Amino acid sequence: MSLQNTGGRSLPYRRASRKADPKKVLGYVYLIPALLIAAGMILYPLLYGIYTSFFQWNWMIGIDKIRFIGLDNYLRMMKDVYFWNALKNTLIFSVLSLGIEFAIGLSCALLLNEKIRGSLSFRTVMMFPLMLSDIVAALMWRMMLEPSSGVINQMLTLLHLGAPDWLGEKSLVILTLALVDAWWQTGNIIIILLAGLQSLPVEPLEMTRVDGANRFQTFIYVIWPQLIPYAKTALIFRLIDLLRVFALSWAITGGGPVRASEVSQLYIYTQGMGKYLDIGYSISLSLTFALIVGLLVTLVNRGLKERA
Repeated sequence: MSLQNTGGRSLPYRRASRKADPKKVLGYVYLIPALLIAAGMILYPLLYGIYTSFFQWNWMIGIDKIRFIGLDNYLRMMKDVYFWNALKNTLIFSVLSLGIEFAIGLSCALLLNEKIRGSLSFRTVMMFPLMLSDIVAALMWRMMLEPSSGVINQMLTLLHLGAPDWLGEKSLVILTLALVDAWWQTGNIIIILLAGLQSLPVEPLEMTRVDGANRFQTFIYVIWPQLIPYAKTALIFRLIDLLRVFALSWAITGGGPVRASEVSQLYIYTQGMGKYLDIGYSISLSLTFALIVGLLVTLVNRGLKERA
């Protein structure tokens, strides 16, 4: 025991107590049931899916006829040109949609951030498509894009601009789906970027005005560097959602024409519960697709960090 001299008196030095706070320990104990339930809900389906992917389990043959085949489902997937075609369509759709949505979303967020008359009404209009479900939006646009009776081609015909087959031409169908998704989901990017713009400090903006900087210079050198974290968040969240696209392809085109708009989720659904009932193979496709999505998102996130 060490001693300290204080006014000629020696007092014992007491070490700080390191005993755990009973309240904190009790809080962790209360979390255990919730953590166990969450782990069960996440881990059990995942582990069961991995286990099932090693079996031939085709309900068309018989729901009880399950046979262990090892990695055959994954080897079959490697040679499945339709799966890789669906993955290619998914990537093209995601890149097109993300580019269109971010460009429109950033422009709208900058405009809505200005204190102009009626900005609140414009915000409501921009957010309205988000209130629609994916199936409702898809069916609505399917009727509007009909080559003969759809309102889009009728308006283009009146303007003598031609009437393209939006859903029947292989070169147009992915772009069409990307435009539909941009109409439906750009509001998400607007919300995130507008929140970022409204959280920026006012002082640097006022200083740039005093120094005589124009709007473009203010955006490039002051606003954008501070907006990058919000832009990264919007891009990552939208990329994950776009890679998982299903309803637009299923309800608008059904994957046609000639699989030109068949995306990964639609192909997996068709192999499983949608048509062929090949459960083991569809699960192996699902697990592989989930890994691909995770890898792509990780690469994009790291790439954005390096450029931030």
